Amino acid sequence: MTLADQFQNMPKLMKVSEVADFTGTHERTVRRWIRDGRLGAVEHPNGLRVPRRALWRFLGLDLALSA
Repeated sequence: MTLADQFQNMPKLMKVSEVADFTGTHERTVRRWIRDGRLGAVEHPNGLRVPRRALWRFLGLDLALSA
């Protein structure tokens, strides 16, 4: 599966727990990234959500999609 395929298969807005699972970190770490402004997130009626594009950019993979 290519990076572009992985990106397309991810939900457009990810839960903090989904981001933690994807990155292999703890939810508290993801929340700290958001609080520190390193990872973009939006308020959702059911809690914080991270746009997949923001996660890709945070991981430095956005350049791989445009290549």
